[in-house]
Amino acid sequence: MTRYIVVKGTSGIGNRVFAVATGILYAQLSGRQLVVDWRDGSYSNTGENLFFRYFDCPIAKSVDVLPVTDSIYPAVWQHQLHRSLGSLRNEFGLTGYADMSFDVSRLDYEEDIIVLSAYTHKIHAMRPLFTGDAMGLAQLTGSEILSSILRENIFLKEDIFHEVEKFKNENFEGHMIGVHIRYSDMKVPLPEVESSLRSLVGSVQSRYPKFKIFLATDSQDVLLSFQDKFPNVISISKWFSTSGKRLHQNPQECQDLVQNGIEALMDLYLLAACDSLIFASRSSFSFLASLLMTKPNHRCYDIDRNKSLIKRVELRLKRMIGV
Repeated sequence: MTRYIVVKGTSGIGNRVFAVATGILYAQLSGRQLVVDWRDGSYSNTGENLFFRYFDCPIAKSVDVLPVTDSIYPAVWQHQLHRSLGSLRNEFGLTGYADMSFDVSRLDYEEDIIVLSAYTHKIHAMRPLFTGDAMGLAQLTGSEILSSILRENIFLKEDIFHEVEKFKNENFEGHMIGVHIRYSDMKVPLPEVESSLRSLVGSVQSRYPKFKIFLATDSQDVLLSFQDKFPNVISISKWFSTSGKRLHQNPQECQDLVQNGIEALMDLYLLAACDSLIFASRSSFSFLASLLMTKPNHRCYDIDRNKSLIKRVELRLKRMIGV
């Protein structure tokens, strides 16, 4: 008898893809059939399952394969699998994801359907499962595992892939510096990005006569500012919110939610095609782009990395002195 794992979609592209990557690995370890449900309306108000509009994923099926059953865990999803994660959370007044998702560190669920509700990947929580045939995973970092899952299982739909390739062929030249700046609901520190970019441009100019900066951002003001401050800045043509709100989950302003998602995917895969990438890993979209980079000798510059190191050192010192 086939058993299933259903991955619900929530928030932006990066969050969703990381949740699906978790589901792929869990499905492989558990022998369950993976089902992906992106019908929540963030990128479409028609009820379409947008995962299969955006990606080909041979291991994944849509919700129409699910049987009619009450054997569902967590029980909050019984008779509610057609609902979005957000609407169910609001109805029951839930603030986290624990009550709406199974524990990925276990394989002993008896229910026919188990539901994964996650804001990001859960690779770290799955490490107790890396035994036996999966023991090789224990030697890999979370980033290495995610990168392998993404490259082997999730592929852009052909029409979106061709749009990415067309932009590259028409606009990429010489050494490409990718920059991602989230600046709507999450504001990446612009001075630090600008400082890193100036240093990188100075280094690149001495070695590569031709270079360009591909900027992916959710702020038109940021785009115009960087085009004024730096040479050779290019970007795809896309919709921007006039109110400064985030680009996804904004049906009040955006006239074409599906296209909005396609533009995000173009940004993502064009960043991944660059030779160098400046990003802040606090953004799941940025982190995802860094994992998808394709150039053999690519370089990543995470402006959050040094901050994270400082915080870890401070925490260790506080523990040592008993604060």
